Amino acid sequence: MHAVTGSRRVVAGVDGSPNSIAALHRAVAEARRRLADLDVVLILPGTPDPVAYAAGLESLTRLLAREYPGGLGVPVQRVVEHGDPARVLVRLATGADLLVLGARANSRAGNPLGGDVVPVCLDWASCPLVICANHGERAAG
Repeated sequence: MHAVTGSRRVVAGVDGSPNSIAALHRAVAEARRRLADLDVVLILPGTPDPVAYAAGLESLTRLLAREYPGGLGVPVQRVVEHGDPARVLVRLATGADLLVLGARANSRAGNPLGGDVVPVCLDWASCPLVICANHGERAAG
């Protein structure tokens, strides 16, 4: 499941939102700094579906090409999975050096950190967690 350079690994959860793009950029920088492999993870809702899986891989490929047209400079593994995002990310981050996530602007549960994934990852991830926001966005109000 992991790229070939070694045991150092950074995991980034992305969904295409501005904050997840900020998380991707931070994860790439951290992977370069740590000389680590990078797992870029997209989690799809629902049950496994080969068509959705293929579309998810294509979406990750386009996203990485758009954000890093000259390449990332680190070994990268594109990971597409179905399921609960928090549980999947906690599982995939097992043994990683770092998990990097974007914070959502709002949460169904009213979490002040934003989003519903971050609190679960804070509680259950076995590695350090970095939470990013796109600081280029203007705050509403």
